Amino acid sequence: MRRALCLLTIIMATMTAMAQRGQDFASRFMQQCKEDSSVKCITVSPKMMEQLMAMEGSDRNDSLMQAIAKLKSMRIVQTESDGEPYYQQAETLLKKNAKRFEYVKNFRTERAEGAFYQRKKTDDKVVELVMVGLSKIDNRFVLVNLTGDIDEEFIELLSQMFGQRNTPE
Repeated sequence: MRRALCLLTIIMATMTAMAQRGQDFASRFMQQCKEDSSVKCITVSPKMMEQLMAMEGSDRNDSLMQAIAKLKSMRIVQTESDGEPYYQQAETLLKKNAKRFEYVKNFRTERAEGAFYQRKKTDDKVVELVMVGLSKIDNRFVLVNLTGDIDEEFIELLSQMFGQRNTPE
């Protein structure tokens, strides 16, 4: 009985450690902001994403639809105002985890600015894409965290949607 209890305890500890290691970036960021009621997070399932894309009409982008079908989840973290400190906090956390998240590129428009970061598996597949942005109009912070099978074409498509691309400094 003791052996079984000890084995069960070891298994539970291992599963807890693996679950914490498997967190996406949005979860990590929200842990830092758990006491802050101005930061909101929503999760959108792939099925909901497909339904939203279907409502846009017949001129939808087929390559975007194919990419959405490969996603596992999308989490959106945002604030209604005072976004600059949250943007800096997110960038600091991303840079602190530079072994896990690699900088991809910046984007800048008249309305917003921000950056893309990605996480790759050992086989060089992108499994997580993080976009951090700051609205120049109302100082709103937005973080979009995508997980799934993400290819370079999808990243390029998102970059074009968010604006003019800038190369790393």
